[in-house]
Amino acid sequence: MKVGLQKFVTFRIKPSLSLKTGREKERFVLVDPALPEAYSGVAEDNNIWPETIGGTWYPNRFTSDTTVPEGQHIILHFHGGSYVMGDGRTKSTGFLARNLLDSTSALYGRFPAQLQDAISSYSYLVYTLHIPASQIILSGDSAGAHLVLGLLRYIVQMDNPFILPAPLCNWLFSPWCDVPAAIDTSDWRRDPNYATEYIPATLPAWGAKNYLRDLDITGPIEEQVVPLRHPFILPSPLLIVTGGREILLQQHLQLAQGFLKIPENMDCVELYKEDGVPHDVLAIGGIANFRHQALRCARNAGDFLRNLRPERPAFKAEFFTVSNDNFEDPNNEKAGT
Repeated sequence: MKVGLQKFVTFRIKPSLSLKTGREKERFVLVDPALPEAYSGVAEDNNIWPETIGGTWYPNRFTSDTTVPEGQHIILHFHGGSYVMGDGRTKSTGFLARNLLDSTSALYGRFPAQLQDAISSYSYLVYTLHIPASQIILSGDSAGAHLVLGLLRYIVQMDNPFILPAPLCNWLFSPWCDVPAAIDTSDWRRDPNYATEYIPATLPAWGAKNYLRDLDITGPIEEQVVPLRHPFILPSPLLIVTGGREILLQQHLQLAQGFLKIPENMDCVELYKEDGVPHDVLAIGGIANFRHQALRCARNAGDFLRNLRPERPAFKAEFFTVSNDNFEDPNNEKAGT
């Protein structure tokens, strides 16, 4: 896997992305930007603007005529891939989606393009489909988990908290915690877990450069791109899942400790470590033969949710992944997000 990803970076292979229906048929939907007032502060940019994005429903499409019964939830998942690879379609995210559903009965373009897409997709669930925020779980793996933290911080810092209400809870699977630091590949290679990690140092470095580009990293933007150093009061409980042999293990421990140092977060942060696995096992377990370990991570997420509301029956969920499939356009810095 490491050799394959190294070639991907060396030749700057850009995934073929499309907003056409494809194999997912009616499960693939287009999501238009939210109302303008939903994008403010760090989500505003003179050169970056919200665009229509695509998303895939698992196992079935949800419509505005559907209601979410008591004890059931919608998982809004942002996929990983260092913000340069992957999508939310079945081939890329199907293994992860099936594990979560069974166990819990590429992004291109610089910041804030990704945050804008997250705001659009969350607003789509709340306002277009009228799903109560109390029945929505924010979830993400790797770069997608980094995006969950950014959306949570954005929700907390909004001047009008009623525009984007807090979700029920949040799952972070192997979150990317410090994007700018990835540009220095020497730190990645010096990590004691580098020998057991399938991700070459050049992949996150490429992703970080694309994500940051000419961005002026002011204080508010650094809070978004380096959540490792900027914990905040969480609006809802947070689960962090890490691997015992992944390169970001120490960062995940530090991230959890940072949140737990805030008194208001003491009862709403949990860390789960799956021993003997590399980065983002929930996503790559199917192709790297870590299926049982990936299943345990998914089951832990289900247990985390059930423990929030112990009086509720075992829940069922629908699953929606965001596939940020805009095309490359040299006149649009948001191209390809």
